[in-house]
Amino acid sequence: MGEIYVPLERVVPLDHEDSNHKLVMDVLFSKVNIPSENIHHIDPSLLDNIEELVDSYESQLILEFASKDSARFPVFDLILIGIGPDGHTASLFPDHPLLAEEERWVAWLNDSPKPPPTILLSLVDLPLISTDCRPLAWMKDFVYAPHLPILSRHLLTAL
Repeated sequence: MGEIYVPLERVVPLDHEDSNHKLVMDVLFSKVNIPSENIHHIDPSLLDNIEELVDSYESQLILEFASKDSARFPVFDLILIGIGPDGHTASLFPDHPLLAEEERWVAWLNDSPKPPPTILLSLVDLPLISTDCRPLAWMKDFVYAPHLPILSRHLLTAL
């Protein structure tokens, strides 16, 4: 059975309406037979200490992937994540300072334009799959655009 990680989480309790964990549990994982221990999430007891929260989630990833001969960063079998029309991915908008981060697997930001402002996110090299059913021609405009977030530039070029 595979392991499930949420690549972006708002720093709110897991049952809060803004929690991405709650969203994926309600919409997807409550409808399939996946053991709860395979669905990894932030430690809600650390919500008041963002650095410890980030370290804790990063440690979960390292523990899982360090034993699998991973490259410098974890390699996932499948990643589902949204992408905005401006190319932002996982709340990383063009020119955000976290785009230059090269050491951490997980980081946080406190300037998300969508409330709540504090978000924990995985900083891994993500190929993206769009769930947007509109024509994907607009994606080609930013696949190679250097000013857009690196995560957005790593689209599968087969689109």
